[in-house]
Amino acid sequence: MKIVVSIAPRSMTEALAQMHSLRHSRELVEIRVDHIKNLDMERLLRNPRPRVIITNRHRLEGGLFGGNAGEQVRILSSALSHGAEYVDIEMRWGASRIRSLLRPGASGRLIVSHHDPNKTPKKLFPIFRRLAATPGGILKLVTTANDICDNGRVFELLTRARKDGRQIAAFCMNERGQISRILGAKYGNALTYAALSAEKTTASGQLTAADLKKTYRVHTLDKHTKIFGLVGNPVSHSGGVAFHNSIFARKSLNAVYVNFLVDDLNSFLSAFRDEIAGLSITMPFKKPIIPLLDEIDPVASLLNSVNTVVVRKRRLIGYNTDLPAVRRILEQHAKPRGKRAIVLGTGATARTMAYAAISAGASTTIVGRSEEKARALALKFGCSWAALEHITSLGADIIMNATPVGMRSVPRQTLIPRRFLKRGMTVFDAVYNPPLTPLLRQSREAGCRIIPGTELFNAQARLQSHLFLTVVP
Repeated sequence: MKIVVSIAPRSMTEALAQMHSLRHSRELVEIRVDHIKNLDMERLLRNPRPRVIITNRHRLEGGLFGGNAGEQVRILSSALSHGAEYVDIEMRWGASRIRSLLRPGASGRLIVSHHDPNKTPKKLFPIFRRLAATPGGILKLVTTANDICDNGRVFELLTRARKDGRQIAAFCMNERGQISRILGAKYGNALTYAALSAEKTTASGQLTAADLKKTYRVHTLDKHTKIFGLVGNPVSHSGGVAFHNSIFARKSLNAVYVNFLVDDLNSFLSAFRDEIAGLSITMPFKKPIIPLLDEIDPVASLLNSVNTVVVRKRRLIGYNTDLPAVRRILEQHAKPRGKRAIVLGTGATARTMAYAAISAGASTTIVGRSEEKARALALKFGCSWAALEHITSLGADIIMNATPVGMRSVPRQTLIPRRFLKRGMTVFDAVYNPPLTPLLRQSREAGCRIIPGTELFNAQARLQSHLFLTVVP
């Protein structure tokens, strides 16, 4: 799968500057000329320059061009006559206009495309057949993923197109479609489009060329690649992509780790069960995934919380690597036996932190915004509980935040009043993005010992990696 660096300069000055910076690039460069004011094709395509695709995307397919078919053909014909390696013309212009671009040796230079900026149609193969009936050397079908399962339909199309011997670039836009820009390599995708930088994306869900090459190693992926990933909602904050892919790269393993932004867990597993080798599980699915597994480790069963799944002989087996990680961190930093611990939250991470503290000999109180949920969890573990508004009446040596409060995507800054934090306390935050959360910043200012969520992430991820590596040949 080749990487195409897509740029959308707003002026000829900007376009020429970007072309100059990319003149030694080994990647194909797509120039979105529908963004350029005062377009001068001859100047744009003067050497030295990289190999290019000239695209003039129409408004109906997510671009800025609002002209008619004659103008489109004139612009793309000019690009071909001035030496563009490829031009992208939309199928919507019709076969006769597409054929009008043909000239000796030009058939392989035509990318015939279809974009759906709103959805991924349930039936993609009829669209592929219409694309295949054109004289395009490369066919391009781009849809919009409104659900993670939309990617599965694109992968099925790629597999079928590969059997037909056609060169096709197919992927989904949006964050839910991001995996198709990476995993398409496994299914025979011809091209994947990338941004020059994170600030210069030309389509929703686009990754940078550097990430595709260095983090995901898309040039090494093939039909034998093992797929791992994070299942959650949200997932963009995760450090798992960098952590696990770096291990795969260091060990030269044919495996890749991606983010799966999932809305419906049942649908996701139905669509991807046969494609995955292992999964990290984060909120809100650590508990809901349990009835969908074939087997569960005793620790995960005790906590009713799974954060790791590996696939062995098509059986989904669930584990919990959070508990041993939390235990180790508490013993190293807090020596919890005989101390008073407060756990903020009532979800899966709270259950893990509470059990770790209790089993290590700490007198533990579970504090939640919902007193009912705090009470239910406390009764399960035989410890105390309190509503969040009563936290200032409690005593504590150790505070553990098991809520998402403090994440970049969560507006509220902290759950604890500043006056509650005292010198000598240990404050442990499960949130790791940002590494220094508002709670940890306040705690450090108050003279507390702080434990950032990065410690928990790294400890549990190392244990998770050991499990993943058992299913990679």
